[in-house]
Amino acid sequence: MGNPIQNSSFGLDFHHVGVLVTDIVSSLEHFSVVFGKESISEIYEVSTQKVKVCFVKNGENSFLELVQPLGDDSVVSKLLKKRITYYHVAYKVIDIRHSIHQLEELNYKSLDVFNSEAFEGKLCAFLFTPDGHLIELIEK
Repeated sequence: MGNPIQNSSFGLDFHHVGVLVTDIVSSLEHFSVVFGKESISEIYEVSTQKVKVCFVKNGENSFLELVQPLGDDSVVSKLLKKRITYYHVAYKVIDIRHSIHQLEELNYKSLDVFNSEAFEGKLCAFLFTPDGHLIELIEK
């Protein structure tokens, strides 16, 4: 049957769950034991979001994205202070602008579009679902 999200007309291909951490390096000690050192990506600084990120492969096409704020002015600092750690689900898409337009027609609210160093400078976007959940789109 396959993944229904992956086979949808929106072309959303699951990539990762974003997890906030106070210190990526210390978190990686735990994840390298659980998933193996080979499952850990390099650490990237995403300057537009004021965060450091690292990916932990936890399935065939599945990752945890560890996200560390780079100061109190980072967008995610407030979430971490409130102890909100699992905060977004990310999908890869072929045409990010088209996907944003389709989702906005379903009352998703687009927040920002940016280039991410973690994805070789490709476009990414965050959107709120009509229920208030945060998703990220990553252009393939």
